[in-house]
Parts: sequence; structure tokens; C-alpha cells
Amino acid sequence: MTHSSPSSSPGLAGELLGVYRTLPSTVLGWVMVTGAALLAALTVWDVSQGRDEGLIYPAALIVGIAAVAWVLFLRPHVRLHSDGVLIANIVTDSVVPFAAVEDITHQWALEVHDTQGRKHSAWAIPVKRERARRRGIDDFAETTTRRRGSAGRTAQGVADEAQRALQRWRLDGGQLGGPHPEAQAEKRPAWAAVAVLGVALLLIVLAVLG
Repeated sequence: MTHSSPSSSPGLAGELLGVYRTLPSTVLGWVMVTGAALLAALTVWDVSQGRDEGLIYPAALIVGIAAVAWVLFLRPHVRLHSDGVLIANIVTDSVVPFAAVEDITHQWALEVHDTQGRKHSAWAIPVKRERARRRGIDDFAETTTRRRGSAGRTAQGVADEAQRALQRWRLDGGQLGGPHPEAQAEKRPAWAAVAVLGVALLLIVLAVLG
């Protein structure tokens, strides 16, 4: 799903053109978070009624489930800017300015290849799997639908959007490569996600052992 916004991402200063993640992961993530919130409300109710004995372990499990849902399903996304792409995976972030983009593909997922020979794949945007071979008319129908605004839900759709943004950037005078830091792709740990996932796993283990 795409939407325009003036927001920026670390390492990218251009206009935000869209934020992408698949619908199933979004729905599953929010279902898990909502379920954990309901369990938390029931736990708080029990505590308010004086039944707080042994609730520490269910509470730990609830918080752990919510944290895992956020890290696995809600955090991963792709942010497309007018000057590059930010790929947020489970515990890593890849910032790839268009000045460092060699190619954009979608063989297994949305894949951005940089000028250093590295491939940055998006956990949030896997390739769409087909159960049966499609006919030409099916391809035409999907292309037509994608042009109406549903592109953000498939790797091919997001790759098409990124390719168009890359072409616009080049037409505006953008050049590949260069000695400046903004011309280099960067992959770095997402320490907040690492910490949240570590605490979540610790709480789940504590709950299970308890």
C-alpha cells in the first residue's frame, strides 16, 4: 500500500513516495498484538479482583507475543523515497540511495542491487507465488489492476514503483556513483528491534519455564 508523506528516513532526504508491506503480514501482526492486548486487559482485571497469584508468567507471555508480532510482521517494510530506498527487515535496515543502485529486481522478493555488488532483499515484500500457470489475459488484468494503485502488495509491483522513481531521479540529473557518502549503500543492525526481540524471547522462555 502506498501513500505520500513528507516524512524522511535515516540517510535519505528525498520526499517519501510510499511505505510498503504485504497485507497478510499486517493483518497477522495486528491480530497477534490485539490478542495480546485483550489478554493483558483480562490479566489486569484479574489483578484488580485480587487474583494476582501466578499472573507474572502469563503477563510475560503476553508481552513476549506482542513484541515478537511487532518484530516479525509489523516492523519489516520498505520506504520508497524520491532519492532512494530504505529496506527495514527483522533486525537490519538497508539504506540504498539511487546513486548506489545498480539494478532493482524481484526474483524471490523485492531486491535492490547496489554498486558494491551486494543484494538487499526485502523480508516484507516477497514475490507472489502462483498456484497455476497464468494466461496472457490474466497478466493483462493484473497489470491493469496494479496501475490502479494495488502495486504495493507484490515484489513486482514495488519493483516497478522503485524503477519509476529511479528513472525520475535520473531525469532530474541524478548520477550513479561518486565519492560522497550519500552515494554509498549502507546495511546496519536495527538495535531497537534486536533488543525487543531479545527481551521477547527471554519473556517467552520465562513464561514457559514458569
